[in-house]
Amino acid sequence: MDLGWSEAMSFTMTSIDLGMCEGRVYDQGAEAWGVILPGAMLLPDAPLLWFAREAALAAGRNVLAVWDTFDRNTDPLQWVEERTRAALDRIGTDPRTPPVIIAKSLTSLASGLAADRQLPAVWITPMLRADPRAAGVIAGLLAATAPCLLVGGTADELWDGSLARLIPGGEVFEVSRADHLLEIEGDPLASINVLRSVTAAVADFLHGLVFRP
Repeated sequence: MDLGWSEAMSFTMTSIDLGMCEGRVYDQGAEAWGVILPGAMLLPDAPLLWFAREAALAAGRNVLAVWDTFDRNTDPLQWVEERTRAALDRIGTDPRTPPVIIAKSLTSLASGLAADRQLPAVWITPMLRADPRAAGVIAGLLAATAPCLLVGGTADELWDGSLARLIPGGEVFEVSRADHLLEIEGDPLASINVLRSVTAAVADFLHGLVFRP
């Protein structure tokens, strides 16, 4: 199903079946890809992931966005890894142009899979503390050899900026007073400024990735 066309970015947007859920492909004929993984209840059309996708397209990548919400009756690690594998299998993982994973919150559980496949990643509000699943996320981050960007806010109980700065090869973008949605409570204009600054940080990171010869 063709969902539209953007003249500005010159990409086609198509809905695809990933088996267990829907995916949406934004194809501009590039060699490299980005994979957008949703939060537990945050689909890729939410502002943080919407503009992360735009940053990936502007950096010269096609994008595959996984379109699904988490069923709390399922195993979270299995849910994340099944969808991540399905997306990566669909686009392929050429080591010369490795795809970059862009994940929000719960889908930071893909950190182990990203480490195994040596994939660069953008982890938006990853689970680093106050959650029993954080240990698995941290283990994956510590095992990674590809560069990554970790984005979090000081008012997010799942964020640990000190720990994030210990991740080898990781860049950290921390937002003062921002919560788990990277919003400033009670200040919508400040929240818009946060969205702008986070998008800029993601864009800078993606533009800085060097494809392997």
